[in-house]
Amino acid sequence: IVIALDAAVKSDSFGIIGLSKDLNPHGELVPTVRYVRKWDPPLGGKIRFSNPLDPDDRETPEGELRWLAKNHRTEAVPYDATQLEEFVSRLSAIAFFEEFLQGKPRIVADKQLYDAIREGHIQHGGEPDLRDHLNNADASPEENKLRLVKRNDHLHIDLAVALSMAYARVLYYNL
Repeated sequence: IVIALDAAVKSDSFGIIGLSKDLNPHGELVPTVRYVRKWDPPLGGKIRFSNPLDPDDRETPEGELRWLAKNHRTEAVPYDATQLEEFVSRLSAIAFFEEFLQGKPRIVADKQLYDAIREGHIQHGGEPDLRDHLNNADASPEENKLRLVKRNDHLHIDLAVALSMAYARVLYYNL
């Protein structure tokens, strides 16, 4: 499984996506969403990334990530370093964390995800939070490339971005 992370400190959500390959109804091996979870900040507050008294607290992103890494063979954890560098540096012993650059690699990944969704080459269970984040995203085309952007500043797309990073890594590692 690839577990991807996208987050912000405040005014945005923290999203975790787990993706691996599975057979579709036609017998083809395709990327399949295995896990979706998000945390929203409290009104006027910040998301609590961890619980210093209990690092395994699954109500926090750190505790949930520890649980996922312990219970799934995790190939890689791509993440957006903008807000998560300190977070992943503390957790480097539990999985292979891989910074996912938000420039050209993200534009390429977003286009790959867009094409996969359009062509039906990705499976998911209709998870409401993931669906919302995908619906909140607009596509900003850039010369045969594409970037997922928020439809409005107040909307969240963290799960869509995490799915884009996870999809790119599942293809890269040929999982």
